[in-house]
Amino acid sequence: MQLFDGTIAQNIDRLADQPDAEKVVAAAKTAAAHQIIVELPDGYDTRITAGGGRLSVDQMQRIGLARALYDDPVIVTLDEPNSNLDNEGSQALKTAIKDTKTAGKSVLIMAHRPAAIQECDTLLVLDQGSKAAFGPKDDALRETVRNHQNILQAASMGGVR
Repeated sequence: MQLFDGTIAQNIDRLADQPDAEKVVAAAKTAAAHQIIVELPDGYDTRITAGGGRLSVDQMQRIGLARALYDDPVIVTLDEPNSNLDNEGSQALKTAIKDTKTAGKSVLIMAHRPAAIQECDTLLVLDQGSKAAFGPKDDALRETVRNHQNILQAASMGGVR
């Protein structure tokens, strides 16, 4: 997760010319980052570096998720979204994906870990840059992975990372 030099609010609002504090807080709450942020000495005005400074990788990941959700996008693109999350962060990610889909929006996830695909309906499986399978999650996994049932079961329990 790459952050920007600036405040946490600026990282969430993507350095917007006209930032909207209510949207920043709403995105942080959806990403389960709000409580973490308000507990920092300067809250949303806490200055951080591109490397996150004093933030843990879980906190950085949640701020990145809040940035992806800022301003209620129609399409949310997530690259390895659960790579550094603890259990609470993983649950927040799962909830954010469900809520986004329920609102009629699309979520694109690039991932190597089966737990990241738990909320996916459709998969495109790539093997060395070529399409190996595309379609409903169960079908795509069945085509490409011998232990697809074990992966689906473990992912649904959050056990595969």
